Amino acid sequence: MKHAAPADQTPAPASSPETTARRRFSAPKIIGIVAGSIVGLLLIAYVAGSLYFTDRFMPNTVLGDHDVSLKTSSEVQAILDDALSDYTVAVSGQGFSMKLSAKDAGVSFDGQAIVADALGNTNPWLWPLEIAREHDETDSLAASSGSGLANAVRTAVDEFNATATPPTDAVVAFDEQKNAFAVQPEATGTALDVDAVAKAIGSAIASMQPTAKLTADALQQPAVPATDPKLQAAAEAANQLVKADMQLMMGGDVAAEVNPALVSTWISFDENLTPSLDEEALIAWAKQLEAACDTVGTERTYTRPDGKVITVAGGPYGWLTDGEALLELVKEGVANGTVGAVDIPCKTTGTAYNGAGAQDWSARYCDIDLSEQHVRFYDETGTLIWEAPCVSGTPNGAHNTPTGVFWLNQKASPSVLKGTNLDGSKYESAVRYWMPFVGNVIGLHDADWQAAFGSTLYQQGRGSHGCVNLPVGSAADLFGIIQSGDVVVCHW
Repeated sequence: MKHAAPADQTPAPASSPETTARRRFSAPKIIGIVAGSIVGLLLIAYVAGSLYFTDRFMPNTVLGDHDVSLKTSSEVQAILDDALSDYTVAVSGQGFSMKLSAKDAGVSFDGQAIVADALGNTNPWLWPLEIAREHDETDSLAASSGSGLANAVRTAVDEFNATATPPTDAVVAFDEQKNAFAVQPEATGTALDVDAVAKAIGSAIASMQPTAKLTADALQQPAVPATDPKLQAAAEAANQLVKADMQLMMGGDVAAEVNPALVSTWISFDENLTPSLDEEALIAWAKQLEAACDTVGTERTYTRPDGKVITVAGGPYGWLTDGEALLELVKEGVANGTVGAVDIPCKTTGTAYNGAGAQDWSARYCDIDLSEQHVRFYDETGTLIWEAPCVSGTPNGAHNTPTGVFWLNQKASPSVLKGTNLDGSKYESAVRYWMPFVGNVIGLHDADWQAAFGSTLYQQGRGSHGCVNLPVGSAADLFGIIQSGDVVVCHW
């Protein structure tokens, strides 16, 4: 039989003071104490930091061009004051440049308010977070400028604009390539807007920036853009007035053209951009055309079939436009949009038209050459079919043979010529063949009282009362050839 082992009868050891202390400062308590101490220290540091940054800028802080990190408000105010005394702004862009000092621009600011505003943008109680980021407090700069800025800018801009190109508004104008009215776009040019320049400079000054860059926004802007609906409407309305395309004819030749390009110069627009025909412009043009087309009495230079170059002026023959009828013709043509050839209305017409200053008669004409004392007649082909010597008027101022271009007014056979001598006495001369070209007073006729013809007999007391004397036989032949209405050119 087995017996149980006897219980351990060894008495437990008694607790010592060291053991008791070890139990009182166990590990958790130690950790707690340490943590509390750290928190306390951190709290002290946090509060100290908060108090430190209450009147001091955070690290990595800039104010304009100045690094104000860890500086006090009074230190920053001093920096700003120094910066203001040395401050200048350089302005450039769009071909313009100028420099302004703080004094010139009348720059001033409230340093205390700027610093207070800049400090107010950070929370000193959040300094542990604030110190880790960058701070740009430039927006807190609030410099102001006085009237000096406006005056200085205006003076400089006005001087610049004196040679600059001003802006142009969009307008309705005739486009020669399109042969129609169209809207021409606006253009800014190079002239500057004083207010825009002052604003750009003022913005730079407000934040104490050393430079101000002018962009295209500083240019003077056109007042009327091409998108204005009134412009397109005006162009369309104007194009209804330039549909005419007429060739104005003179003797079978084009003397002028009334086309869209020309009519466009007669179109004017009122303040509402309503187009209309400017009658004063049309009248001025018509008068110019009259002057260019009319040949009556004008100087003409031509080459006779034998090669002699002759210049003659005077006489009633030629082209003479009817100004009033011409004006009405063109006005109606423009209003109706007439297209095609139209004859210019004339009071008198010639037998040919070659423009001002040129021969305005056809190949058939009678040529009286006073310098040669010789008369010729050319037919429709320019062939000389008759000629004879002559004796013209006595060159005494009273009986000179008139020069110019004339029509043959009539033919008469026989006729009696009547007139007055220099002494006041009357004369009568019977002729067989009378061919007048100056009224019924001066003409070609036979002169059986003349013993000879040609040479310089007209200067030797044999001259006529102004008529062109011909041998009887020659006068008879010419009488059978020449017709009323034929051109007679009498010249030296």
